[in-house]
Amino acid sequence: GVETIRIMEEEGLLDNAAKVGAHLKSQLEKRLGQNPGVKDIRGQGLMIGIELTKPCGALTQRALDAGLLISVTADNVVRLVPPLILTEAEADEIVDLLVPLIEAFLKE
Repeated sequence: GVETIRIMEEEGLLDNAAKVGAHLKSQLEKRLGQNPGVKDIRGQGLMIGIELTKPCGALTQRALDAGLLISVTADNVVRLVPPLILTEAEADEIVDLLVPLIEAFLKE
């Protein structure tokens, strides 16, 4: 019944979050992993944190201006919490928007 459909939908979303989250994290690691201003890239599912070597609150507005909603936590961690229905193509768009912003910020 309805409960079975709800559980199947939830499992599908969680599977998608795991798959797309792994893709998003690997793309961020590939593009930012060697940057000395990036301390760590970590996460579970689609919740990802990019720890920088300096406070990065200024990135919140810059990302918003570029059409990307991020938050900053612990003063120097860019936090991504996209919706569970995110596709790999959308994850790639996030990477393409976010990486140049972080790279430019770290050069300041």
